[in-house]
Parts: sequence; structure tokens; C-alpha cells
Amino acid sequence: MATKKAFGPDRDLIVGIIQLANLLTRRLAPVFEKAGITPQQWAVISALASTDEPASLAGLARKMLVSKQNMTGMVARLEQLGLAGREDDPNDLRSSRVSLTRRGKQAYERLLQAYQSWRGALSAEIPERDLATVSRSIERLIVHLGD
Repeated sequence: MATKKAFGPDRDLIVGIIQLANLLTRRLAPVFEKAGITPQQWAVISALASTDEPASLAGLARKMLVSKQNMTGMVARLEQLGLAGREDDPNDLRSSRVSLTRRGKQAYERLLQAYQSWRGALSAEIPERDLATVSRSIERLIVHLGD
């Protein structure tokens, strides 16, 4: 039986980050399960909810740090669920813009409470100061790797 090992100097940072992402996805899944969405879809919904204007697929892909093809698939699934809609970009006929539907906005508001509750429970276990330090380190890694 494998024992849990604390993160230490002998653990690879990248492997640890990947394991953390997998754990977060697994632990967050039940929060969104009733709505029939995944944590990754929640991230897209959150990104769309954070803007007043429809987002281009390419811009959304850049914001989410995924390929345009990956984003196209995620948006298609949100469209199938009735949570997002696509329209032609009037400034670029080769591109489309994505926004939340009324149903998507309602789902966001409803799920935001559940997400914030889950996030609050995490803060109860790990001091907010530590979470803020990790968040800053992740942001620095993203900026560095994104160059």
C-alpha cells in the first residue's frame, strides 16, 4: 500500500503541479456534477462571465492557456448544454464570438455559490496566506512559461 508523501525537495515540482491539478479536478467534480459540467467547463464559464462582451474563441483559448481546437471543443459542449452560444464576429468573418446564454448566466450564479463554499472550505484547512503565496508562484510560472 502506498503511503502519502508530503511535498519535499525530492519531489519533482512539475509532477507535483500535475498531481495537484488532477486532485483539484477530482475534488471539484462533485461541486458541478448536478449541472452536468466539468471543472474545466466551469473555468470557461467563469472566463465568459468575467466579461461584458462576447469573447473570441482565440482570445478565450489564450486566456485559458489551451489550443484554439481544444477551446472549440469545450465551447461546443457548452453549446450542447445550452450554456453558451456562438455568433459570427462582425469584424472578422473567419472567427466567432462566444457568450453565455441566459441559462449559462443562471448556472454561473448558482454554481458560483457552491464553488465559493468549496473554496472557503479549502481556506479553512490551509491558511489563506499560504494559498496566496502558492497563487503568486503559479502566476510567476505562467508568466515565465508563457513568454
